Amino acid sequence: MTTNYQKELLRLKQFGRSGQPKKRYSIPKKSQKKIAAEKAEKEARGDNDTELQRWFKSKIKISSGHCAECGCKVEKNVFQYAVMTVAHLLPKRDNCCPSVKTHPLNFIILCPDHHDMFDRASWEEKELMGCWNTVRDRLVFVYEDLVEDEKRHFPQSVLTHMDKLNPF
Repeated sequence: MTTNYQKELLRLKQFGRSGQPKKRYSIPKKSQKKIAAEKAEKEARGDNDTELQRWFKSKIKISSGHCAECGCKVEKNVFQYAVMTVAHLLPKRDNCCPSVKTHPLNFIILCPDHHDMFDRASWEEKELMGCWNTVRDRLVFVYEDLVEDEKRHFPQSVLTHMDKLNPF
């Protein structure tokens, strides 16, 4: 049984001394500045997709529908799932290789499990994967478009392979 004192405490917690419900401040998910910047970017683009989203959609469209590592079927129709099958060969992070994040050959189709494995693996571990020859051949073409300070992220084995291809 609750006493009048407990009821009054509960009422004060909920409504305060004024008798009106307390206004609670919640932190917005996006700041007004961020919302304005996104709106300006969207108007500048003229559509709803960013450059990276258009790049992902184009890669999904030309996808074979099979993992390059194990050959299992991967999603091609539902974008939110199909996007998980497009793996960047060189990471798209701003502190790694942003200059080639939308390069036409900086991708390989992998099932979500192998995509995760590929992202976590070192270059030596990637060289042991079954899809390495495809990865290596695509990286040869991506190398020329890398900014000079991003070339430090490029695998040495591919540079050695490129030297063997070009005898001059």
